Amino acid sequence: MARIYSKKEYVYFVREMRRVQREEEKYLAYRPKKDAPDKKTIRDRIPEKTYRALEAAFEKGFRLLFDKGGGIIEKTGSIDKARMRFEEFDDSLERTVHPDTLRAIDKSASSKVRSGKFVGTADGTVLGIFGMGMPDIPIFLGLLLKQCYEIAASYGYDYRDPREKKYTISVLKLAFSPDEDKEAASGECDDLAGIMERGEEFDTELSDKDIADIAGVLATEMLVAKFIQGLTFFGVVGGAFNYRLMGKVSKAARLKYKKRFLYGRMLRSEGYHGRVTNGE
Repeated sequence: MARIYSKKEYVYFVREMRRVQREEEKYLAYRPKKDAPDKKTIRDRIPEKTYRALEAAFEKGFRLLFDKGGGIIEKTGSIDKARMRFEEFDDSLERTVHPDTLRAIDKSASSKVRSGKFVGTADGTVLGIFGMGMPDIPIFLGLLLKQCYEIAASYGYDYRDPREKKYTISVLKLAFSPDEDKEAASGECDDLAGIMERGEEFDTELSDKDIADIAGVLATEMLVAKFIQGLTFFGVVGGAFNYRLMGKVSKAARLKYKKRFLYGRMLRSEGYHGRVTNGE
């Protein structure tokens, strides 16, 4: 049985939670520079029939990888390593809570962010040089999901749990939501995290709408990039696009899984009286 943390240990979690909340405020308030690529302008250059075909192919590929591709993604062994690393940290926290342990958990998650960006960039650059934008989509999507799963494992969450699949979807929605929708997506993510950490019941079945929603969000962001990458002349930009998209996923995942992890530990503390909640 998991132990109850002391009031003193609770203070550590509160301190870390407030740091995450400040980081999250900056994340939600961030707006890209005006000289960033205009997605709408690029989108308008893509023939409607071509775009719809790409969008349909993307949804089919996402559904297949998300539902059935876990075993393939795990074959690299990095997710298992992240799980085992967390178990070591968790054993330490069960004995005593120390800031160094919390920092070590963050460091483990951050290492997954760096390695994921590097691999994603290399993938986009190599395939992009040869104008292979479309073949790159399932490969990159697998890397993107792997990035999210590794960060989840770094904080003790197992994506194979049916309950966790709903949360993965909410994190991906946040990562790729337009700036004006990010605050609402963040709130939905927090609401679901609170329900899960408190052990409340909810509908774990992934509906067609769940899949279609995230596929649509991803398509708007990613297919424009992949269309450009599919043109041999512009293909070399693929690595830069992949780096940016991987960065969006890793940032959202690291913030939300850490925040959820801290909230779960606070619930197990003597000092918790609802003063700092998951959604605040």
